[in-house]
Amino acid sequence: MNTAAVNVKKEDDQMVIYPMMKTFLIGLAGAGIFIMVGAPMPWLLGPLFAVLFMQLFTPLQLKWHPRFRNSGLVIAGYVIGFAFTVEALQGMKEYFLAMVVINLAFFILFLFISSLMASQTKVDRATAMTCCVPGGLSQIVTFTEEQKTIDLTAVTFYHVLRVLLIVAIVPFIVADGGSSHVEKLGQGNYSLSLLMLLALCYGAGMIAQKINVPTAFLLGPVFFIMLLNLTGVVVPVMPSSFLHIAQLFIGIYIGLLLQKKDLKLTKRMVFYSFFSSSVLIAFAFIVSLVLQKLYGLSFSTSFLSVVPGGLDQMGIIAASVDADVTVVTAFQLFRILVVSTLIVPFVKIIAKRGEQQENLYAKNTK
Repeated sequence: MNTAAVNVKKEDDQMVIYPMMKTFLIGLAGAGIFIMVGAPMPWLLGPLFAVLFMQLFTPLQLKWHPRFRNSGLVIAGYVIGFAFTVEALQGMKEYFLAMVVINLAFFILFLFISSLMASQTKVDRATAMTCCVPGGLSQIVTFTEEQKTIDLTAVTFYHVLRVLLIVAIVPFIVADGGSSHVEKLGQGNYSLSLLMLLALCYGAGMIAQKINVPTAFLLGPVFFIMLLNLTGVVVPVMPSSFLHIAQLFIGIYIGLLLQKKDLKLTKRMVFYSFFSSSVLIAFAFIVSLVLQKLYGLSFSTSFLSVVPGGLDQMGIIAASVDADVTVVTAFQLFRILVVSTLIVPFVKIIAKRGEQQENLYAKNTK
């Protein structure tokens, strides 16, 4: 390699490394501020708000490598998988009917909100429905990219805003008094076996990604550690400081999701994006109270189980506020299954009909 090529490579590396260092320091500063003011989950919300503010209101260029986010998901997956025991799995059966009824209720609400949005914002029905799908950020954005008639900018903005609102609001809702910012994990120790298991968990995430498992770097480790648990292998307890690292990495990633270019929608579209997300959160709050009463769950467990956030975000919040992560994960996994097998195909049919009508109209006007 010649000298010029080496110099170009060094400049490219610096262009990536410096923005990531700035991003990390901003996120760390945000965590410090939230710790000082006693906010819930400071290691997640502090970086999220700090990075989001700097990205939207300053000219700073911020970057964050997906590997950092994946590493955070691996740690969260380890903690969730650790909680899956034989007894926990046996207890999942009693929640099946509740999972079906809750997802059916969210489906009806999704139809109502998307119809209202389509009529009030004048967007096509397929775009409105895709915007209002209750969950599945990565799945929905990927699906939208494959469709010709759906507005990708609007869909991305709606779902990123939903994730931001849920992750920003939920920790305050499930906070437990003044000590809510203290993670209630076991006091695990750092060890070579723990580091080796985390490396294997990352490998499990890569394998899960290869076979197109949703939120692969969370679910791969969950299933891997769960398998070790069920086969009697002793799995070390995760030190709470590791979860702080995971929250920091994921908080920065979420904070960078919303960009300045996404704010160019009409005021009516922006209003209905806030409206739809607020309705979903409010409905989840009401449903969680019913679930809490019927099954004797803690409020944090019931609310995190039904709120339509991402499995990765709800999983790491559940692991941090002493919620039952096995119940939360089971409900959120079932929701992903419903979104993938029922809602997305339903929206695809609507989008196809819309495309056929457009083609027919274009043909008749020639």
